[in-house]
Amino acid sequence: MKKIIILLCIPFFFLRCDSFLDVNPDSEVVNDDMFNSASGVEDALYGVYMTMVTKDMYGRLMSTTIPEILAQNFTSTYQYLPYLGRFEYERSETRNMYKNIWKTSYLAISYLNNIINNLESKSEKDFRHYNLYMGEALGLRAVIHFDLLRFFAVHVTSTDEVAKARAIPYVTEYDFKVTPYSSVEEIYSKVIAELKRAEAYLSEDEVLMPAERVGNEKGFTGARVLHFNLYGAQATLARVYWMKGDLDSARIYADKVIRSNKFRFASKTSLNTFMQKTVSMEETIWGLYNAEVYSDWLTQHVRRQGLGDLTTDFKSIYAYEGPTGKKDYRLDNWFGTYNRSGTPVDILVKVMGNVSDTTSLTTSYNGGPYLGTSMIRIPEMYYIMSEALLATGNAEGAMEYLDAVVDARGMEKFADRTPLVDITLSDIMAERRKEFIGEGQWWFCLKRLNSPVKLSGATGATIPGSDKIYVLPLPVEEEDYRPE
Repeated sequence: MKKIIILLCIPFFFLRCDSFLDVNPDSEVVNDDMFNSASGVEDALYGVYMTMVTKDMYGRLMSTTIPEILAQNFTSTYQYLPYLGRFEYERSETRNMYKNIWKTSYLAISYLNNIINNLESKSEKDFRHYNLYMGEALGLRAVIHFDLLRFFAVHVTSTDEVAKARAIPYVTEYDFKVTPYSSVEEIYSKVIAELKRAEAYLSEDEVLMPAERVGNEKGFTGARVLHFNLYGAQATLARVYWMKGDLDSARIYADKVIRSNKFRFASKTSLNTFMQKTVSMEETIWGLYNAEVYSDWLTQHVRRQGLGDLTTDFKSIYAYEGPTGKKDYRLDNWFGTYNRSGTPVDILVKVMGNVSDTTSLTTSYNGGPYLGTSMIRIPEMYYIMSEALLATGNAEGAMEYLDAVVDARGMEKFADRTPLVDITLSDIMAERRKEFIGEGQWWFCLKRLNSPVKLSGATGATIPGSDKIYVLPLPVEEEDYRPE
C-alpha cells in the first residue's frame, strides 16, 4: 500500500489543464501557490476532470469496457478480454485492468483531497466561486468512492458479513497515512453525506444552468453540465439511494431533477447523433469532456478482430411490435455495421459514431473526434421514479414515468396498449437495459438484484448471481503493503 500511497501524493503540477475546455486558463502554478488564486483552484479541478476522463477511468475501463463486457453487452476474442467476459478475475491478464482503475481512481481522490484541504482554510471572501469549487470537489470525491464501492465491494444486501465490514478505504486526507477500510454501510453514509454537502454548496447552479443550452457557454460558470453541478449532485444521490435500496429517498432526489425542468428528452430524429462522442445538451445532467483525449480507441474498438463486438442476440432486446408508425428508434439509430475484412460486423454507434466519422457535431458539447461521456442522463431519473412508485403500489404513477421514456423513444405507451397490463419491475429493467447499453450501467443493475448472468457466445451458460461474480478483486499491491 505504501507504494500506492506515495503515487497518490504526486502534486498537481504535472497536469496541464489548458486543453480541458477551450476556455481554461493556461497555468503553471504549483501545489501551495496554486490555491492562492481562483485560476489556480480552477486548474486543479480541471486536472481532476482530465484524470477522470482518461482510459483508466471513465474514458474507457469504468464505462464502455469492463462493465459492458461483464454485462455481456459486448463480447470479445481480443487478448485477455474473453477471460473478463467469463468472470475469470484471478488471471494476471485481467488483474492489471482492476489495478489501473484502483490506482487512477485513488490518484484522482488524492487530488480532490488536496483541493478540499486547501479550500477549508479559505472562504467566500477569498474566491468569488468558492462554493462551486467546494461543491464540485466534494461531489467528485463521493462519486469516485461510490463507483469503487460498486466495482470492488459486495452489495449492501450480501449475506457475507465479513466482506461487508471491509469494503474499500474512504480516503479524505492528503497525506501518507494508510486509510483503514470502511464497511459497505459506512461508505454509503459517507457518500450520501458528501453529496448532500455538495448539493448545498452548488445551489447557485439554479441560476447558472439555463434550461436551453446552446453549447458555447464560456468560463468556469458556463457549460455547467461539464462540471459536477447541483443537478448532478441530486441525480447522483438518486442513483446512490436506488443502488442501496432506499427507494423513498431515491424518489425524492430524482423528482428534484425532473421538476427542475432543466433537462428534456432528445427528439427521436436526433437519436442517431445526440451522444456520439459527445455530451448531449438536452439529456445529460452531468458529463465529462476532454479535447486532449483523442477517441481513436473507439474506432479501434471495432476495427480490431473481436475487440468489443456486440453479442449476436442484441437485436432481440429491442424487439417490439407496435401499431403502424410506432417503433423503438434506438435500434435503428444506435447500431450500425462495420466491414471488417469483408465481413459485416454489428457495432454500437451510439457512443462511438460510425468508424470513419470525424465530423464535428453541433447538437451537443463539441465532440467531433474527441471524447465526450455522459455520466448521468435524465432517463435514469424517470426509471427511478417509476420503480419507486411501483414499490409503493402506485402502478398508475409508475407507468406514467416509464411511458415518458417509452414515448420519447418512439414506442407505444404502456397506457395505450391493448390489452392494458400493469407494468412490472421486469418492464422497467428491460427499458433500463435498452437505454443504457454502452454506458456501463447495466452491470450495476444486475448486481443490485443479484441477477443470474447468461454468458454470450456459443455455450450461453447461465451463471448464478453471487458475490463471486459481482465483486472485482482488489489489486495484490493493496494487500501486500497494508499492515492490517
